[in-house]
Amino acid sequence: MADKSAIEWTDATWNPVTGCTKISPGCKNCYAERLAERLQAMGNPRYRNGFTLTLHPDQVDLPLRWRSPKRIFVNSMSDLFHEDIPDEFIQTVFQVMNDAHWHNFQVLTKRAERLARLAPALHWTTNIWQGVSVESAAYVTRMDYLRQVPAAIRFVSIEPLLSAIPNLSLNGIDWVIVGGESGPYRRPPTPNWVQEIRDLCTKANVAFFFKQWGGRTSKSGGNVLDGKTWLQYPKVPSLLPEKRYQLVGKETSEMETDGPNSTVGPWAKEKLGCLRKYLDAYTTIMQKQAWLKGFVYVDAFSGSGHARIRGEEERPDQINLWDVAQYYRHDPEHEEYLTGSPRVALQTSQRFTQYVFVETDVSNVSELNRLQSEFPNVNIAIRQQDCNKYLRETFLRRKWDKLRAIVFLDPFGMQVPWNTIELLAETKAIEVFLNFPVGMAIQRLLRRDGQFTPRQRGKLDQYFGSPEWFQVIYQEDYGLFGKQLTKAPDSNIALTKWYRSRLEKSFGYSSSARLIRTSTNRPLYYLLHAGPNKTGAKIAEHILKQGEVIK
Repeated sequence: MADKSAIEWTDATWNPVTGCTKISPGCKNCYAERLAERLQAMGNPRYRNGFTLTLHPDQVDLPLRWRSPKRIFVNSMSDLFHEDIPDEFIQTVFQVMNDAHWHNFQVLTKRAERLARLAPALHWTTNIWQGVSVESAAYVTRMDYLRQVPAAIRFVSIEPLLSAIPNLSLNGIDWVIVGGESGPYRRPPTPNWVQEIRDLCTKANVAFFFKQWGGRTSKSGGNVLDGKTWLQYPKVPSLLPEKRYQLVGKETSEMETDGPNSTVGPWAKEKLGCLRKYLDAYTTIMQKQAWLKGFVYVDAFSGSGHARIRGEEERPDQINLWDVAQYYRHDPEHEEYLTGSPRVALQTSQRFTQYVFVETDVSNVSELNRLQSEFPNVNIAIRQQDCNKYLRETFLRRKWDKLRAIVFLDPFGMQVPWNTIELLAETKAIEVFLNFPVGMAIQRLLRRDGQFTPRQRGKLDQYFGSPEWFQVIYQEDYGLFGKQLTKAPDSNIALTKWYRSRLEKSFGYSSSARLIRTSTNRPLYYLLHAGPNKTGAKIAEHILKQGEVIK
C-alpha cells in the first residue's frame, strides 16, 4: 500500500486485497507472488498469509486520505474480481473510488467474465479505468467482456507478452500496455510481436505504452522500441482540477497537480478572492474586541500554500466524446501563480492570534512547514491528520467563551460529514466559510435513477446529516415501464437551498450560495458562509452576492 510506485504507468498502489491464484500461463512466474513471499519472510504483517488471498478492510479507505490527485493501481498484489472476494467487498472498494473522485483508479483483472457479470451492479464514475490482462492470442476473448463494461477508460495490459497477437481488435479500447517478462524464468518476447501491436495502436489512434523488454530484472532490457520510448496515456475525462493526460502524436503531456508545483483552475481566483475579502473584514473587527482572548483561523484542507494557475488554451483536435471539461497546456512563458488559502489568511491586514493548517499529504505539509520560517513572529500550527479528527478531538475542546474562530472547509468532495458541521455550530463561536461541492463531486454520485446500495445511501445520509436529501432531489414519474424515480429539474439548486437552510438552522445565519463555474461555464461548487453573528453574516452576504448566487 504505497503512495508512490515503481510501476511505470501508475503513481501509487492500493491493495485492499492481497494474494491470488493462478488461472492462465501469464500467471506462471507471477511477480506479486515472489514479492509476497519475500515480504512474508521479512515479517510484514500484511503478508502473514503469504500469497493466500487475504482481505484488508482497514485499507479500504486509504485513497480518501491521499488528497493529492494520483493514478492508483488497484490491487497490484491481487485481482479485485477474484472468485473468492465477496461481491459486497468489491462494491465497497468501488464506493471508495466513487468518493475519491480526485484520483484516477486503474483496475486490472484476468477474471473478465466476473467483471462483466458484476459491472451492472457497480457505479462507474469517470475516474475508474478498467483493464484486462491478455498475455497471448488465446486470451483475447477477455477483451470482449471488457467491452461490455461502461468504464470511461478501457485498457489492455499485454504483459507478459508470450506470443504474437495478430489482427488484435482494438475496438472500444483506449489504452494498450505491453511488456516483456522479467525474473529468473522469463519468457522473452520477440521484437516483431511488439512492433505489430504498436502499429495496430497507431493505426487505431489508441494510446500505446511500452513498459519493458524484460530481463533478469524489469529494467535489464530497457524500454526502447525502434529507437524511441513509447509512453502514451489515454485522454482522461474529468470534471476536476486533477492530473491531465493527453495523447499528442507519440508522446504524453502531463500536468502537475500536487506538492509545491500544484495547479488549480482559473476559477480558484474567484473563490480565494471572496475568502480574502471576508478575512480582512473579520480580522479588522476582531482586533477591536478588547474582551477577546484570541481569534483563530483554521484551514482544514490547506494544500501546499500556493499553486500555478492553468492556462485556458483549448485543444479541440484532442478532445474526445467523453470530455466534460477543457484540457489545459502548460506554457512556462505564461505562468501565473496563485497564493493559496494559507497565504491568503497570513496576508490579511490584521493578523489572527493563531493559524492552524491541517493537511494529510506529506509533500504539502513539507511546504507548509516553510511558512513558519517565512513568518517567524506568527503563531502557526501545522497538523498532519484528517481534519474531522483534528476538529473533533483537539480544536473543539477549547473554551469558547472568550475565543472566536473561522474554519475554512474546502474539500475535494464529501470529506466533511454533517456531524462535524454541527459540532462547529454548537460552539456559538465559530464561523465557517465552505465549499459545497454539489456541482462536481456530489452530482457525480447521485444516480439519475435514484438506485443506491444501502452503503451508498448511508454515506450520503451521513454527509447531509439527514435522509431528507433524497426527497429534495428525486421525484416519482411515469414512464414506459410505469412509476419510476427521476432527478428533479434543477436538482443542484434545490439541494443547495436545502443545505443552506440546514446551515442557517444550526448556526443562526447563512449567506446566499455563490456559484463558482469552470472556465467552460459548468457549475463546479457553491461558496457559503455560516455563523452565529449578524454582523459577520451581513459582510459575507455583501461579498458573496457580487457573483452568481442562490438565495
